[in-house]
Amino acid sequence: MAVVDTVGRVEELKLSDGFGFVNIRREEGTPTNELLIIWFGDRSEGPVALFTTELSLALARGLRVKLLHGDDSAYITRVTVQAPP
Repeated sequence: MAVVDTVGRVEELKLSDGFGFVNIRREEGTPTNELLIIWFGDRSEGPVALFTTELSLALARGLRVKLLHGDDSAYITRVTVQAPP
């Protein structure tokens, strides 16, 4: 399994009791959106509360994020929020 970085800005967070998704607007090449999983049911690949908080702050402030996930998985394993310019 290879590791993929998705870099862009948070467009939307979708949060519920049973799931958490983040929609990222990729800025590399042709701008596209990518939907990644923070958690689904009882499964997550990282610290759910921390990922949700950091992504919420990035959305509110318009900051760029780098999300790490497997090339065969939409589950986020690492979140990096980049400092404002």
